[in-house]
Amino acid sequence: MSAAQAASASLRPSATTRLKEAAFFFTDNNNSASARLCIGRRGAERTFAGLQIAASNLYRCKICRVKSGEADGYPTTEEDTVVDEETLQSNLDKAIQEEDYARAAKIRDDLRILHEDTEASVLAANARFYNAFKKGDLTAMYSIWAKGDHVYVVHPGAGRISGYDVVLQSWEMVCNADYEFPLNIDLKNIEVHVRGDLAYVTCLELVKSKGRTWGKQIATNVFEKVDGTWYICVHHASHIEE
Repeated sequence: MSAAQAASASLRPSATTRLKEAAFFFTDNNNSASARLCIGRRGAERTFAGLQIAASNLYRCKICRVKSGEADGYPTTEEDTVVDEETLQSNLDKAIQEEDYARAAKIRDDLRILHEDTEASVLAANARFYNAFKKGDLTAMYSIWAKGDHVYVVHPGAGRISGYDVVLQSWEMVCNADYEFPLNIDLKNIEVHVRGDLAYVTCLELVKSKGRTWGKQIATNVFEKVDGTWYICVHHASHIEE
């Protein structure tokens, strides 16, 4: 095994990031107690390291900028100013190939934090969908679906319904049906997977209304990111035997 391969195999995300010499003060107008931090970089004439502060509802984020120099011992490069996953992965491969293992470990940390933040954003979008479903909230349902002919829904026991307008008409039927809202929706076995601007969540739905149970459904929800916001574009739910 070459030195580069050995280093690649041994790289693992560390529990901390190199921001020891910076102090950050922030507030969140919505919910300061639940704000979280994730690392990002922005580049202009100078290179900055940024902290993205995402509230629990994940609708807004703020950027606090501080100078990033060589205080951590790692010279900044033009590649480091970009935060998208594809570029970071390319830079990681390049650093390993060049046997710059210290920089590779640093990029690996940034990738880990980016993945964690992205998965949290997708799970928040999934929660918004089920909150609208649970409450029978049509206004919210209209706002969380992607717009276009590519979106579709498969309700349990029904066929595929395609197109934004028709999909939302189907949700109007659900929300206007003779159910007592809010429904009781319990989600089990939730898994999230992200690939660029597409993501999907799989889960087991346990839906109940007063005096009635809908049984168990296996659901797959697909999301796409548009202008920085995750929208649901596919909901497919199928009954399973008890």
